[in-house]
Amino acid sequence: MKKIMIQFHATLEELVEYINSISSELGLFVTVMVLRPFALREIDGKLSVEALNIDGDVRIILTAQKPSMDASSPNIFYDLNSGTIGLHIGRLTEQGLKESALAFMSDDKEKAAIANKVALRLKKLTKAGATVVNPVNGAEANARSHRYTSGAEALYNEGIKILPVAGNSFFKLID
Repeated sequence: MKKIMIQFHATLEELVEYINSISSELGLFVTVMVLRPFALREIDGKLSVEALNIDGDVRIILTAQKPSMDASSPNIFYDLNSGTIGLHIGRLTEQGLKESALAFMSDDKEKAAIANKVALRLKKLTKAGATVVNPVNGAEANARSHRYTSGAEALYNEGIKILPVAGNSFFKLID
């Protein structure tokens, strides 16, 4: 079983550019999934920032074949489309920039090879190294594998908080 999980911070513009580039290069289908209320939308052509300005949790789903859209929930979609590459979109809010995550899990060797290429390309676009800070007691922990883009770093340098998906901690980026 091949598993990939890369947690990182990036701006929405960087994510759209990355998705358009990798989907074009590898011939992948792009689907926008909104978790609540559940909705799916196929993207024909290029993904735009405007297409992601949706309330709710948004994931970009990348597939090698045209996905089955006959799903009434995320779990049914994943059951119908095994071996998808999911990109959870972290948003910039008044609180700060939320974490994004690239995830993949499958036994399919061909799909795993594509997912490896997608992950490698993401790693080339990002730097690694951060410190997680607990704001209540000030405790810090090293997060050497946490990744971020130059856009996220620029926001951090402007004083924007770099936030995890959940919880009240925050990240300090290491350059």
